[in-house]
Amino acid sequence: MGKLPGRLTWQQRRLIMETFKLLDSDPVKTGLRILIKLFSEYPQYKQVWPQFRQIPDSSIMHSDQLREHASVYMCWLRSTVHSMSDDDKLIPQMIRIAKVHKNRNVHRGDLMNMLHPLLETLKECVNGEMAEGSETAWTTFLEVI
Repeated sequence: MGKLPGRLTWQQRRLIMETFKLLDSDPVKTGLRILIKLFSEYPQYKQVWPQFRQIPDSSIMHSDQLREHASVYMCWLRSTVHSMSDDDKLIPQMIRIAKVHKNRNVHRGDLMNMLHPLLETLKECVNGEMAEGSETAWTTFLEVI
């Protein structure tokens, strides 16, 4: 298990930490943007979370449940990104995330479907001009989980 984040180079970790600052400037708003994009592309994911199942599609964007989940998502992302410089913190964090997703029957493909909304939101933060290697770094990050 100690090799878990080995695919993430130090350069990729640095890029993720730097670009995450842009996402974290308004975390709830950013999380909402990512989740709204995810549900727009994959409406079936609304069924993954019990708190969203009874909310009509037309109401979910403005729901307290989505706002709360956006906050939790960004908190998880912040915690993971902030642990990237220390494998002793990063490895347990990523294992915990993987277990939670496994217990909820969320698979690697489902996690990778989160990549496009995340990258799209990040690109919006930088007016489409991402640092070279950033997209690959974020892709590898989600693949490692």
